[in-house]
Amino acid sequence: MTHRSLTAGLIGIVFFSGIGFLSGQSLGEVARQERAKREREKLPPAKVWTNDNIPRALRIEPSAPNPEAGGPTAETVPPSPSAEAPETPPASVESTESKQQTKEFWQGKFKAARAQLADAKERQSLAEDELSLLQTQEARELDPAAHKDLETKVAAKSTEVEQARATTAKAQKVLDDLQKEFEASGAPAEWNKTE
Repeated sequence: MTHRSLTAGLIGIVFFSGIGFLSGQSLGEVARQERAKREREKLPPAKVWTNDNIPRALRIEPSAPNPEAGGPTAETVPPSPSAEAPETPPASVESTESKQQTKEFWQGKFKAARAQLADAKERQSLAEDELSLLQTQEARELDPAAHKDLETKVAAKSTEVEQARATTAKAQKVLDDLQKEFEASGAPAEWNKTE
């Protein structure tokens, strides 16, 4: 009996699934119908707000005080302290400011000097590595003609390494001189630190 119920169940499943396949639509047809449905419902595009189309808030200007209402008049208003102050700062403040410069000024100078030094060190390291490789190749070469060719390459690379070392030394001197100038300026010590 269980065998018959199992067989009947399987036949029912196959029958109903077959009907589903016969009456079902393909995925492409469903997609076309959905696209057509969206076209019919066509929603207006969303509003995009930019600085140009944001409504400006109305600026409320203060009205002149009414003397009859008991507000201060020109005779009773004390002069503002900024009107009496001189427009230019004293010379001592100016010289200190020009001596210290600004934090951005010093950080920019230090950043440039450190970048130049790092570049010089990188080029020097690369030239030294290439020289070492050429010297190793020269030591292993048994052919006299190739050995002579490598000797000239090693000599040229040695000159290049010396130039790179001189460039690195110049960049280091520039950074050291900048540090001395910075210390003499009296600017805060943290200004020579770059991120």
